[in-house]
Amino acid sequence: MVGNVALDYCLLNRLKQAAVDTAVSELWEYCKTVEEETSVVGGRLFDERLIENNPFVITAHKPNYVLPVTYNSRPNAAPYTDMEGRLQNLEVKFQLSLKFQVASGVLGGDSLLFFAYTNQSYWQAYNGEFSSPFRETNHEPEVFLLLPQRWSLFGLRNRVIVLGLNHQSNGRPGLQSRSWNRLYASFVFERRNMVLSLRPWYRIPEESKTGATDSSGDDNPDILDYMGHGELRGIYKRGRNTYSLMLRNNLRRANRGGVELGWSFPIGERLKGYVQYFNGYGESLIDYDARVNRLGVGIALTDWL
Repeated sequence: MVGNVALDYCLLNRLKQAAVDTAVSELWEYCKTVEEETSVVGGRLFDERLIENNPFVITAHKPNYVLPVTYNSRPNAAPYTDMEGRLQNLEVKFQLSLKFQVASGVLGGDSLLFFAYTNQSYWQAYNGEFSSPFRETNHEPEVFLLLPQRWSLFGLRNRVIVLGLNHQSNGRPGLQSRSWNRLYASFVFERRNMVLSLRPWYRIPEESKTGATDSSGDDNPDILDYMGHGELRGIYKRGRNTYSLMLRNNLRRANRGGVELGWSFPIGERLKGYVQYFNGYGESLIDYDARVNRLGVGIALTDWL
């Protein structure tokens, strides 16, 4: 259920549209029904609609978090010519993810057009011997169309379909450059406090490089061998605790994939503690073809739900 703010908003909005002889009790019953039917996904969408016209607000896209302590049992030094044996298992990982509504009613109804940007960084903060470098930073701008839905499949209610164009790059030159472009569709289903998101994607082809140092052309032609053609994400909200699971697999004989587990829990009114575990390929672009085994602990500023 959404909070009293959403209920008040519904009452005010219905009051503006109601006939002069409409009873207040009718408005109240309608909005209470809407509130009771609002799900965890619907609650987030409703809260975001409350502030969509506020020029001072940029909303969260993916979770925003800081993990001051992460331990990777398999640091990958292969892409770095000068860091063999110098990479530490301990590093800081953080993510900043924001979105901004560009337009509404693009395809009629409640359709919304967004621009989003996600930054995910890996910082060797405790590696003072090597000047504490940022080992990897991934930049992910995207534009997407959000289409609210109301159909069901096998007891799961489809709340949202998202159609988007995504670019991801690590912004590095030469042999350390990694990037790809994708078209994707996300199908978001829910049942009570559980959410399932299926996101298949299509990689936009690029021309092959003429040589290893060619600045144009495909930086990572085999990335689909490790990242596959989509991902499945599950989220379960229990009280103020949120549990998440992400699965990727290339579905090939030479099987590769990745799994990410997350748990956020309250440590105050606004902040949440956050524990994250990742195992597999594709945690970052520089490590897309290297197996990573990482456990991290920190703080979540915003969550999935």
